[in-house]
Amino acid sequence: MPWNDNAGGGGPWGSGSGGRKQNNNPWGSGPGGGGRGPGGDAPDLDDLVRRFQDRLGGLFGGGKGGKGGGGFGLGVVIAGAAVLWVLITGWYVVGPNQAGVVLRFGEYARTTTPGFRLKLPYPIETVELPEVTDTQTVQLGSAQRGILMLTRDENIVSIGFTVQWRVDTSYPSGVRDFLFNVRDVPTTIGAVSESAMREIIGTTDLLPIITGGRVEVSQRARDLIQETMNEYTAGVQILNVNLQTAQPPDAVVEAFRDVDAAAQDAERVRLEATAYANQVIPNARGDAARLTQQAQAYRDSVIAEAEGQADRFNAIYTEYAQAPVVTRQRMFLETMERVLGRAELIILDSDGGAVPYLPLDQLGRQRVAAPAADPNTAGG
Repeated sequence: MPWNDNAGGGGPWGSGSGGRKQNNNPWGSGPGGGGRGPGGDAPDLDDLVRRFQDRLGGLFGGGKGGKGGGGFGLGVVIAGAAVLWVLITGWYVVGPNQAGVVLRFGEYARTTTPGFRLKLPYPIETVELPEVTDTQTVQLGSAQRGILMLTRDENIVSIGFTVQWRVDTSYPSGVRDFLFNVRDVPTTIGAVSESAMREIIGTTDLLPIITGGRVEVSQRARDLIQETMNEYTAGVQILNVNLQTAQPPDAVVEAFRDVDAAAQDAERVRLEATAYANQVIPNARGDAARLTQQAQAYRDSVIAEAEGQADRFNAIYTEYAQAPVVTRQRMFLETMERVLGRAELIILDSDGGAVPYLPLDQLGRQRVAAPAADPNTAGG
């Protein structure tokens, strides 16, 4: 080789024949006895390699000259590192509002409950910790800018609502479905909720939506959203749909307010008319009942009087049949008494002679007062 030294030495940078350490620079020495390189003495490459090997062997616990000792030290270090790795990545903690989903080489393995849990070290098993008890909300529309929808009666309404949901833990695979069946659950819930609300609004008239039918609309929307998410097996439980705003668009809101005010006025007038009818009808019914009772009483009295007159006539006729002359005379006298009893008349007998003084006014008073003083005299 070009670096062989015939005088002796073990290599191109070996020592001279005299045993004295020579310059090991393969480029020889310069004029001044130093290295030929620009910096003087150059380092020995073999020496650098040996030093690196010695330091590497010392790092792994081996001696400078023993190859077996270096391998044993390397195994111990690897075993220690493996144990340390297991201690670091072989456990996990599941929070009280979480569920632990263990993946083995990226495939679902099991679901664990809250607490301290063990697993195979990374990358054999990894853990997902989704929050399963917290209630989350998806906002769709707002009071200032709602979602415009078309009603069944072809009116436009501005809708703003929220959807509250959480992970469905009512069945064992609910958490797994939540993690792996749908990529972006909140976005999916938002899209499904808007579609379901449009369907519900499209089958409902405007007036119930903006007045008393909002609860029914919210309930129908919640059921439809839950049904759709169940078809996706998304592992989601829809808790509530809160219809926050339901009003006509801003461009026609004044007209709708006028219509609503007119409807309220009509309702007020109807209630007033109902109250007046409730007041008048009972009074009319009372008057009708009073008149009916009076008519019945008058009828009964007339019938009773007629029956009495008929009985009296029958009784007189019976007496007349027994004594016609006497009965006729008595009837005549009683009739004249009733007629003349109310007249201011004084009858004088011409055969009685002249009467020097007649207190006519006193005679009339006495004659009228006499029957009142003794009512039984007439019957005698």
